[in-house]
Amino acid sequence: MRIVVAGYDKMLAALISGAKFNGHDVVGVLRIDRVRYSKPALFFKDIFNPSKDFSFIKSHKLYDIKAESVKSKKFYDEIKRLNPDIILVGSWSEKFPDEILKLPKYGVINCHPSLLPKHRGANPYFWAIYSGDSKTGVTFHIMDENFDTGKILMQAAFDITPDMTGGALKNKAAKVAELMVGELLKDLECGKIIPVVQDEEKATYDKYPYPDIDVIDFMEPAIKICARVRGLRPWVYCSCVLCVNGIEKVYRIKNVKVSDKDFCGYNAGDIINVCDKIFDIACLEGAVQINVF
Repeated sequence: MRIVVAGYDKMLAALISGAKFNGHDVVGVLRIDRVRYSKPALFFKDIFNPSKDFSFIKSHKLYDIKAESVKSKKFYDEIKRLNPDIILVGSWSEKFPDEILKLPKYGVINCHPSLLPKHRGANPYFWAIYSGDSKTGVTFHIMDENFDTGKILMQAAFDITPDMTGGALKNKAAKVAELMVGELLKDLECGKIIPVVQDEEKATYDKYPYPDIDVIDFMEPAIKICARVRGLRPWVYCSCVLCVNGIEKVYRIKNVKVSDKDFCGYNAGDIINVCDKIFDIACLEGAVQINVF
């Protein structure tokens, strides 16, 4: 198959590697840098501070599509010229216009790192952990006019371990996606896949980020506070306000775990115990032990 890939970071690399390993021809790549930077700014960035995406594309000697958006005439013209059988998308913030969706033989297929229809939207890694899910996964689906709503082509699930951060979940999803690409493309060529409509009654759409997402509120249960901190790593360090010796101060949280201290008789936010930079703090339910910077 002739393939165009659009995306960034680990998912971009995973889709390219998976396609190439299985003998497919990646005829062009649109990286998110094209959307994030102006042409002059990107010109100098590529010279003096190239992104991992740019370095990866160059190391594989792939064609770097020079279009500022999937909505641009330049991108449309490039897709017409490259004539791909399929466009694979891995992490992208723009909606693809209808005229692009109709061009490739097998359409435009998105790789979303959750078990759709659950956790539609940005950063499903955080939401899977914060929601307390025991499993998450990767979904390949046909792109339509809305985000993450198209018919499902293939899914794979994996466990979320108690120590996983959002970043670890992202790495795992990329590895799973890379392994899935070959099977997906083969089954599409053979006509083995029957697209499945998503169950809207089971759909969740998560907003990310939202105001104060990284601010710890001890009116949450201890287990949810720990999940928030883990889910946001490595992108964000959470913070909290503590009153020590009558003085309120904002602390950045280095590590957190559920505390074994007795929280009975304390109100949410009360400091149960403090030793150097380690605090045991009562929560709505239970207590947490936080290590601050």
